[in-house]
Amino acid sequence: MHPVLQKFLSQFPELSPSEVEIISEHIPIVDKKKGDMILREGEVPDKCYYVLEGCVRQYCLEDGEEKTTGFYTEQYGTISSTNYIQQTPSDQYLVCMEDCTLICGDPKTDMENYEKFPILKSVTAKMVEQELNDTKDRFAKFIIASPEKRYLNFLEERPDLSNRVPQHQIASFLGMTAESLSRIRRRIQMKKA
Repeated sequence: MHPVLQKFLSQFPELSPSEVEIISEHIPIVDKKKGDMILREGEVPDKCYYVLEGCVRQYCLEDGEEKTTGFYTEQYGTISSTNYIQQTPSDQYLVCMEDCTLICGDPKTDMENYEKFPILKSVTAKMVEQELNDTKDRFAKFIIASPEKRYLNFLEERPDLSNRVPQHQIASFLGMTAESLSRIRRRIQMKKA
């Protein structure tokens, strides 16, 4: 039984304490170290993950340059992919930015757990729906925002990341160069002074 998983499952009111205890014994957990590569471009993913602790970065290579496309942490934990569902090669990489504790799903184990614990299917659906809605909202804000507003939105929505990942990766995630982000940060500091 993993205490971090139990704490996570306890946040769902539809699960009783006894269900949390029983279900947590059946959900596979893996611990990964900082720097561990979870998925490489070209691999067909046979697992999906949910971050309980730590930070995972998603990126792709474009003309040999890394472009950060996502950060997955305790607050934004779903690492799912159409490649996993469709069993096609990934065009992304997933790497642990910190030591991580992850729920590690695969189709067979997931189906077995859904059969044993039907309530788990509804909990999972709720998690996926919330993640989808959050992603759509963030994307809509991102599209219409200026670079400075994108950074301010990022600080508001993901304050945990500014001290957990390098600034050049944040810049890449926000669709700008590290130099542009530095200028924006200086401008914001000057406005505060």
